[in-house]
Amino acid sequence: MITQILLQQTIIMFALMLLGLLLSRRGMITEQGSRDLSNVLLYAVIPCVILRSYMSEFSTEKLRAMGLSALIAVIAFAASIAVAYLTCGTRHRIENFAVAFGNAGFIGIPLVTAVFGPEAAFYVVSFSTFANLLQWTYGIVIISGKKETMNLRMVFVNPVFISMVIGIALFVLQPTLPTVVTGTIGYIADGNTVLAMIILGYYLSKVQLRGLFADVRLYLFSALRLLVVPAVTILVFLPFPFARGEITLITLIAAATPIASSTAIFAQKFDQDYRRAVSYVCLSTILSVATLPLVMLFAERLLS
Repeated sequence: MITQILLQQTIIMFALMLLGLLLSRRGMITEQGSRDLSNVLLYAVIPCVILRSYMSEFSTEKLRAMGLSALIAVIAFAASIAVAYLTCGTRHRIENFAVAFGNAGFIGIPLVTAVFGPEAAFYVVSFSTFANLLQWTYGIVIISGKKETMNLRMVFVNPVFISMVIGIALFVLQPTLPTVVTGTIGYIADGNTVLAMIILGYYLSKVQLRGLFADVRLYLFSALRLLVVPAVTILVFLPFPFARGEITLITLIAAATPIASSTAIFAQKFDQDYRRAVSYVCLSTILSVATLPLVMLFAERLLS
């Protein structure tokens, strides 16, 4: 059942990405426009998704589940970073970053909420927060090759972390918010999937499709991100008592997402091959339409 819903949702997201590609090819989205949409997504939409996920009735059971989701996220990232380092080392910096980090915010959250409902985003926030923490510390060192580029300040001032802190406060304190506020947050949060996919469609429009599908190297590292990382993550989860639970499946969806868009952003920022990074993001996103349902089918059979 989960696999079927996930397949339907990935096809819908792929169709939205094609819309972004078409709009870009027709000149309706410019480079500046894509940057503006990215800012709207990062600074308004994703924070509202996180806030909405925390606006639920408090219970000690949910609090324990939140702690468990954080623990599972740490284990999942230990697995992905290990796979990335063992296969790429420091010789292939972009590839190391690409294999280690998936698109948990742009793609993971929409998929999880589509499959498990809006409240499920509650359990992806830990994963997204750790992703931001690791990208701005470990990830920057890997992709730049310089320890001095590490930026701890960016970890604590980014919108994901701030909205998580506010969200936890709302969850614990349980203030009564006006309907106007909760309704506005809900409407903004609903734009997450559409905006994220249109932006990825814009990226795809800037890549030569013939070269994208002909480069064996792109397939190799995309396969590491889409198949090897989630397979290793599942195997690492198996000995733990929490392996057969909904939170584990939710985390696996986030762990199996395609290469993070931040791979291209950091590659450009630190004078790496930006075009190759964009190609990784685009190809892995296209391939994930097939790999995400396969990974979840594998996970359901092993963890059921």
